[in-house]
Amino acid sequence: MSLTASLALFVPVAIATWLAGFPLRRGLERAGVIDVPKPYSSHERPVPRGGGLLVVAAFFLWYLLGDHAALPAIGWVALGVAAVAAISFRDDIQHQSRRLRFAIYTIAAALFVGALRDHPAFAEWGPFWLFAPWLWLWVAGYANALNFIDGIDGLAGTQAVGALVFGALICGQCGGDPAAIAPLIALQVVLAAAMTGFLGHNLPRARLFLGDVGSIATGFLLAAIAVMAALSLGWKTGAALAALHLGPTLDTGLTLLRRLIQGQPIYDRHREFFFHRAVRSGHSHRFVTLV
Repeated sequence: MSLTASLALFVPVAIATWLAGFPLRRGLERAGVIDVPKPYSSHERPVPRGGGLLVVAAFFLWYLLGDHAALPAIGWVALGVAAVAAISFRDDIQHQSRRLRFAIYTIAAALFVGALRDHPAFAEWGPFWLFAPWLWLWVAGYANALNFIDGIDGLAGTQAVGALVFGALICGQCGGDPAAIAPLIALQVVLAAAMTGFLGHNLPRARLFLGDVGSIATGFLLAAIAVMAALSLGWKTGAALAALHLGPTLDTGLTLLRRLIQGQPIYDRHREFFFHRAVRSGHSHRFVTLV
């Protein structure tokens, strides 16, 4: 599928996702899957959470219907998304053990990275064992990073849409395995469209939150896409896609490093990320998200 053909998917997928958001929102409200404001929250009224199910569903529709055989370890990506989405949605419904969630996130990332060990790209890059820890850290870490910045209206969603759209354009202009270019473009377009449909319920004022099911699963997918692009289309392409996520990576990394230096727990909920500080300084959610 060409870049033009893939981009043609954007509008119908976005509209379908937006429409699906209405019954999902009502269902979440009836089920009591509601985010009630807490001291560290940036919202002031209860909002249903779990809207990320729309994005997860779009991914699995693409996975079931698309031609993606050329993508490295895509089956392990799907398995990882299923695992992290399941435990994250359970956490959206009722709080789950932090250790259990962390274990599932890290194991899912490790299984995906481990499945890449025989990829021919490592014959050029160097020993697999040298890269495996960094790839694992990237996938597991970014899944959490996108979750950490999902704290004000539209921030995580617009970050994902921007990265996916530019990522699709980058893949469309690069060399590498032609059989891998088309599914990488199609996947990014479908995810960007689904997230855009969700944002119709999240902006300008949130009536539906992504929830952990959306932010964790989307972060896992975005990181995995960069890895698959690096292996199939060259490390420069993968690095370019990863660079599109510098905002959440730096905000999360620098904030957690500062808390670590100050002797504060890095996984406790707080409002010390840079986007939190921008909101506290008087800027609106919309302004901070646009920046």
